[in-house]
Amino acid sequence: MRTTPLLLICLFFALCSGQAPSIPVPGNGEWWHGRHNDFVANTAANPGIPIIFYGDSITDWWAWHGLPVFNRYFAQHGVANYGIAGDQTQHLIWRIQNGEVAGLNPRLVVLKIGTNNLASASVPDIAQGILTIIQTLRTRLPNTRILLVSVLPRNGVANFDNISAINSLIAQYHNGQYVFYLDIFNEFTGPVWGTVNDYLFWDGLHLSEAGYQRWAELMNPLFNQLI
Repeated sequence: MRTTPLLLICLFFALCSGQAPSIPVPGNGEWWHGRHNDFVANTAANPGIPIIFYGDSITDWWAWHGLPVFNRYFAQHGVANYGIAGDQTQHLIWRIQNGEVAGLNPRLVVLKIGTNNLASASVPDIAQGILTIIQTLRTRLPNTRILLVSVLPRNGVANFDNISAINSLIAQYHNGQYVFYLDIFNEFTGPVWGTVNDYLFWDGLHLSEAGYQRWAELMNPLFNQLI
């Protein structure tokens, strides 16, 4: 099929607008690139990093609302938190491909991402984006186990429907050898479909300290088993 200039333009804008969760692209702005460069530098300075947390703001903010919980459960294990607020799957693929895991051989990567793709991508494409992250990690870190955490709920019936569908797809990536899926979605829902548990969230999307405590409690048994 002949590729026309119009098609190329459409593809370009699709990629730039976040419509391709499996195609690696960097995030925007000096702040994002500064965070990425900090992670690359940290990796270079600490080649023995044993565990990495990868994700978006909900992972990033283990260092904010979740810090007391992180210090109780995970800091002693030498976890490097490589979450960046606002990240979509395509941004994380790019980060992994561009130095953040170079020279590492961690025991475990904890991965939770996908919610930021909801506004611009379909359920199958988001699930494929998460699979591409797993495949990218497996290529670069063949000895590392991946603890894949379900996408957490966020307020809105459509969000619940889509996230549930994504989780059903990514649950199939569990193989009990190098990918281990942990479904915690239902533990964060409210009494009505489409609403989150207000005690565990502070804005309907991001976790409160109590939310991070609940995540840690649910994940800790499998986490300890895998490390």
